Order: sequence, then structure tokens, then C-alpha cells
Amino acid sequence: MITHAIELENLDIDAVELAVSPQVLPKLQQMISDCNTNPDEIRDMIRLEPALSAMVLKTANSAYFNPGYHIDSIDDGIMHLGFSDVYQICTMLAFTDVLAKSLPTYGIGAGEFWARSVACALAMERLARKYGEDPAIAYTAGLLHGIGMIFIENEIGSIPNVGLKNQLPEDIAIAKEELQVFGVDHAKVGASVMHRWGFSDDIVVPVRCQFDPSEAGKHERMACLMSFAKRMIGTVINENGEGTSVPGPDPLLIALLHLSKEEYIRVAEKLRINFNKAKGLVGVIPEGDGKSGQATKEVVAKNPRLAKDLGYGSRQIREN
Repeated sequence: MITHAIELENLDIDAVELAVSPQVLPKLQQMISDCNTNPDEIRDMIRLEPALSAMVLKTANSAYFNPGYHIDSIDDGIMHLGFSDVYQICTMLAFTDVLAKSLPTYGIGAGEFWARSVACALAMERLARKYGEDPAIAYTAGLLHGIGMIFIENEIGSIPNVGLKNQLPEDIAIAKEELQVFGVDHAKVGASVMHRWGFSDDIVVPVRCQFDPSEAGKHERMACLMSFAKRMIGTVINENGEGTSVPGPDPLLIALLHLSKEEYIRVAEKLRINFNKAKGLVGVIPEGDGKSGQATKEVVAKNPRLAKDLGYGSRQIREN
């Protein structure tokens, strides 16, 4: 029985504030994915958005990317990073504040949802490169695959005693529970929001069909990759926490991806390195004893300059 119906056409997409206008990112993604785009057009698009320009300069001068001298111009920053990295970094940072919030309805603490979203994005990008799909499209779809939960939280946030039993947002069980409570699942909500923002069907459809790739039509391959990427999230962020071993390879996933166990382990290790880099870029500060916080403490302990050198001012994720 539907107890708290949510109507897609009535969603207030302006209620969630982003660091960058959401209409800019789809245009930037399409330009970068199109090999015929004039690079000057991409630079002009970034220059028009002060927030994007600031992200580019801060990233180019961070400890991870700095070439050994200070980069002062947007053009130099873009050329140093490369268009692909610029798009991914700007997309991640544009959504960082939103994705870093807690989602009480889903039992997700502050920082945990961001971690899962970024891990999925990185896995999607890696799989897309292996299987001949567009990495930028895959990264965006992975990053925003669960954004519908944020809008559901916003819609029912004022209603007391609304909570879901299932805790893993990647599990199809939570989608079934959402249908029972809200009449719609977060995949459909997220796809609706992204469509209204202007993202193409290449991104929207895999998000909408993430729980049933067979419904994705010509985008079925990307929707399948999203299913695979979501199964890798726990390994990428090391859900076992500090002091325990990293989750072992998923036998089913290895079979589906046609990888050897050794290949899968190498991929997972590379993804964890990239994930830790992403945490450094937003200045992760561990708090409490949660699983994500424990894992982050280990990263910061090995890299004590992360928060100081790579922080984005107030743009910091506090993990509970």
C-alpha cells in the first residue's frame, strides 16, 4: 500500500542547490564527448561559470596535479588537466555538497552517500573504457545513479517516522520497498530530475533502468555496466573498515565481466587509489566510528597533507 505518494511531475528540482548550474554540465559533457567539438568552445563554456573556473584552478594547483609551479590562468589549468579530467572533477565537485548530506530515510550518514556515488562513478568509467562505452557518460551516470534518493528525502523530509528497512541503495530490494511506500523508486525519480536538467538519454535511461537493464533499449549495455559497477562499490570504498581485509573479488561479477581473479584485483586496487584521490580533492575529514570514517582515517594517516593541501575551503565531507 502506497503511504506517501510522490508524483514525478510535481518534484521541486530547484529545492536542491548545486554549486554549478545543472544545465551547464550536460552541455559540457556533450561537448567533451563529441570529437568534433572545437576545444575553444569547451574553454569558453568553463570560463562562463565562475564556480567551474575556480574548481579547475584549485585542482590544477593541488598536490596531486600541480606540475611544480603555480597555475594562474584557466587556459593553463585546462590544458594541464585535460578536458576529460576537467569534466569529471567539475562534475564531482559540483555535486559534492548535495551528495555529502545524510539521508535519514535510508539510514545513510553524512559522507556515506557521496562515497558510494563516487565509487560507482569511478567503476563505471573503468568498465566503460574496457567495453567501448563513453567514459564521460558512464562516469556521470555512475555519480548520479542514486540522486533520486536526495529528492525523495527532500519530498518527505517533513513527514515523521518514514524510514526504509533496506540499507543498501544499490540493492533491488530497496527499489521494491520504495515502490510500496512512495509509488516510485529512486531510479525513476533521479532520471526524471536529470531529464529536466537537460541530460541526454545516454545518461538518463541507464539511471532509470538500473534495476532492470532489459528495459533500457539501445542503452542496455550501459545499464548493465551500472549494475556491475554498483556491485563493486563495497570493494572500492572498503566497507570492511580499518584494520580488516578488503572485501574479496565477487565471483559472479568476475564471470560476468570475463575477467580473471588477478585482473579483477588489479582493477579494484586502481579504483581504490582513484577513490582516495577523489576524497583528497574534496578535503575529507573523518569523524566518528562509522565504516567510511574508519577507512578514511587510514587514508589520511598515510597522507597527512590531504585535507590541508587538497581542501576546497568549506567544501569538505565529514564522514560519520
